[in-house]
Amino acid sequence: MNRAGLTRPLLRALETAQDQGFFTRLQQLYQELPETTCQRRQDCCGLLPPLLPVEMGWWLAGQRANTAKERAGAARRLLEHFLCNAARRLPCPWSRRDACAIYPRRFLGCRTYGLWSPRAYAQRQAAAGDAQGQVQAAWAGLGVTLPAAVTAPGPAYCGRVQVAAGPAPSDAELEALEQRALDLGQDMPGAEMLAPWGGDLAYAVAALILGRQPALALKVAVTKHLLAGQEAEADELLARARDRARDWARDWARSWPVA
Repeated sequence: MNRAGLTRPLLRALETAQDQGFFTRLQQLYQELPETTCQRRQDCCGLLPPLLPVEMGWWLAGQRANTAKERAGAARRLLEHFLCNAARRLPCPWSRRDACAIYPRRFLGCRTYGLWSPRAYAQRQAAAGDAQGQVQAAWAGLGVTLPAAVTAPGPAYCGRVQVAAGPAPSDAELEALEQRALDLGQDMPGAEMLAPWGGDLAYAVAALILGRQPALALKVAVTKHLLAGQEAEADELLARARDRARDWARDWARSWPVA
């Protein structure tokens, strides 16, 4: 593992996936969804959405084209989100007062929010609640009780999203498109290296910057400090993590395989 916390095999796999058109095909799937409008109440920005494997690969590969400053900003926000989100209810790192900061590059979960039927969305929320229960149990095993605000359900169903033109897709059509995106990710080079992060981009970035086990250990330490009201101690740990994020962002381009 190099100084930036990235493995050469992962970077080579992402480069291969990009060259083979996996991320282009992802964009084509996005384009099959209709344009939508909403009242921008930002309910959908209440949590960082889970990413499909191909989306995670697309985001990581896309960092190569960004400036070091852009990479550093995104890395810092995602790293802080990962380290603090067990102690505090945090919105999506790209949430802004009037819009999404990456709206043209938003993910499938964001694009389909408001398109599912109430029944389908309720089923998906129930599944997410089951997963949250497992997370709570894991923290309880560490002697940590998560705040009620953190364990509260995700964004409620939104009936304010409107399709700009034509009929809205059915649940079956949305499920089929989602499955095609999942299948695309299974075939993507490097998919097995992305699997341990379970669709959590904040965890992925934290693991790439710090290493998987150090990232988890630091999350536990920061969480315990924050829940105990030890803000100064938590801030000290977070400041060091921000420095690592800055270094990771600076070194990303030079860590990429040379063609």
